[in-house]
Amino acid sequence: MLTLVNPPPWQVDDYRTKQGNRPVRDFLMKLSEDARAKVTAALTMLARLGNQLQMPLSRAMGGGLFEIRVKHPDGPFRFLYCFRPVRRVVLLHGFTKRTEKTPKKDLDLAKERKRELEERED
Repeated sequence: MLTLVNPPPWQVDDYRTKQGNRPVRDFLMKLSEDARAKVTAALTMLARLGNQLQMPLSRAMGGGLFEIRVKHPDGPFRFLYCFRPVRRVVLLHGFTKRTEKTPKKDLDLAKERKRELEERED
């Protein structure tokens, strides 16, 4: 008989600048309580499924970046993230999506934060 074991959850962290600022957390804290609850539910799913989370909640953006998608009347909200060693996810950037395509400035910011994070941690 095959026994299936649930894998441990993924650790979901928010990006911190070299100065200790937490821009993703700051964005999240500015959301309404209802919107925060919806985002928290999506992030809990990310912590549970990690790199197995797929559309419609998550999709690859290229270059090691992924986005988690949260529908809400105040949104929609997007959080760009990357995977790090030892079952760790780092939320790099959070924003309210107002256009069909993810704005280049938001992708560029997440890419820069990812690059800086990798330089610090590797």
